[in-house]
Amino acid sequence: MAEKKKKVIITKEIINSPIAKRPVILKSDRETTKEQKEKADKEKQPTIILKTREQSAPKDERPVSPKSQSIDEGPQPNKIAQNESKEKKEHKPCPPLKVMTEPMKLLDENLEFNLAALEFLNDNNTNYLVIGVIGMQGVGKSLIMNLINQNKPIDDLCHEILHSHEVPEENQGFESNVNSVENQMENLNFIDNDKKEKKENISNTSPFIFNMQNIEQIERGSQCTRGIDMYVTSDRVILLDCQPLWSPCLIDTNISTITSRSANIVTVDCLQIASYLMAICHVLIAVQDWFTDYNFIRYIQTAEMLKPSLSASTNVTQDNSESTLSGECNPHLLLLHNRCQLEDFTTSSVKTMQDLYRKAFQRSNLQLNSGMYLYSDANRNGLNVNSVSQSYNVDSCGQPINLFLLPEVYSDYGNKEIYRGHPSFEELAHRLRWMLLGVNRHQITNVPNLSEKGWFHFCNRAWETIKKCTFFLEYERFLP
Repeated sequence: MAEKKKKVIITKEIINSPIAKRPVILKSDRETTKEQKEKADKEKQPTIILKTREQSAPKDERPVSPKSQSIDEGPQPNKIAQNESKEKKEHKPCPPLKVMTEPMKLLDENLEFNLAALEFLNDNNTNYLVIGVIGMQGVGKSLIMNLINQNKPIDDLCHEILHSHEVPEENQGFESNVNSVENQMENLNFIDNDKKEKKENISNTSPFIFNMQNIEQIERGSQCTRGIDMYVTSDRVILLDCQPLWSPCLIDTNISTITSRSANIVTVDCLQIASYLMAICHVLIAVQDWFTDYNFIRYIQTAEMLKPSLSASTNVTQDNSESTLSGECNPHLLLLHNRCQLEDFTTSSVKTMQDLYRKAFQRSNLQLNSGMYLYSDANRNGLNVNSVSQSYNVDSCGQPINLFLLPEVYSDYGNKEIYRGHPSFEELAHRLRWMLLGVNRHQITNVPNLSEKGWFHFCNRAWETIKKCTFFLEYERFLP
């Protein structure tokens, strides 16, 4: 009994003692809110402040391990050799470009795309200029292309133009017989090779690249160019000379019966070519040889109207990746009048022509204000003023547009006593080439930095799109 009492006394003392603590009941996580948890986490995380090595000590005074010292002491030959090999792989030497000696066909006589000119184009050059020309038969399209191509000035340009298509009058009756005898002698190998080379050099003395109409073609009414001829200059200017528009000489003579539909086919083919040049050129030159042909203006408007939107077609870039064309780029349109007379150079005639063209192309997307002016506004564009066209100004002729006049070359061009009423042909031709080469080279497609070969592939895809377009077929159906 005594032991039991002792035990009871011990328990009471322990309970009644001040050292004893009450049991603590912990709450569950469900009762604690999210805000309390976040506060507790923030209180638990200590804030540590560190100083960067740049603030603590300068770079030169930092302790450096001996291994890093040995590495940084001198250049490593192995790494230098590796970097040189990488640079050699990245910068491969480009093969030399072939130089064009004569124009090549972009579109042949059957209006099929020709891939032979691809080897003359540079894959690394993006600073090039594409100039195309359209016009009726015999207006001087090839002459304009030859004037743009002249890097070196010709001593007597007017003389070369006058005698470019002439045949010497002496011994014309004996030429056929002499030529036939010489051909027979050449076949028998009785003529030396030196004489053959001399004859070839004499025949190739013309300074012009594009062939112009000769006397026989003018008399027969036949064309000199069929399809589109392409030539790349040393300044990387791509010149495109096309066949005459709306000409009856383009009708196929092999057809036994010529009907009205054959003429309609030629009309549609020429409209396709005009629309094609609007899609691939920076500058499009429309050449006329008299005051203004309203039918020719309507022809340009129709070609622009029927031109399909190339944004739906895909274009292959330089990395062989396809990109969709999102925007339409319209070329600079230069209205060029060739073989102008004295009355065409008056201020009233220039103002009348500019007003007519401004109203005719007021709804067109073709660019008519590109700086290729016969005269300049000294207040707006003082850099484009020179001594060629001082008689024209904004007050007498109005605001200038892309209009240029070239005079007719007469046989007495050297007589300075005759009043011409215009600057000399050489000065105007030099100003024309200067303006064309300095025009803004806008982006033809939405592919940035498109090279010459990339442009050539785009031309192929654009021609396929235009040939398959149904707009031209519908237009042919409504022709009379």
